[in-house]
Amino acid sequence: MPRYFFHYRTDKELIRDPDGSEHANLEAAEQNAAEIGRAIIDRVAGEGGEMDLPRSIEITDASGRELLYVVFWAGPKIGSGPATPVEPALLH
Repeated sequence: MPRYFFHYRTDKELIRDPDGSEHANLEAAEQNAAEIGRAIIDRVAGEGGEMDLPRSIEITDASGRELLYVVFWAGPKIGSGPATPVEPALLH
């Protein structure tokens, strides 16, 4: 199975995934990136962080070639409840 790397980018930094993980194909890697994005938003929300900043997971192959960007952020806060995660946008 191919190994994919999931680098996390904010407006301030890029956190590289040094180990990567194996997935059957790019579609499976994309689903993993979406799950990572949801987990990040949940964590940021739980810590009271800024929810409206765009973030992305940059998927690369073992050679470092960029394959896909999954961009995500939480939607605007409406009412007194917590912000709601927005479905990841895919940039091919």
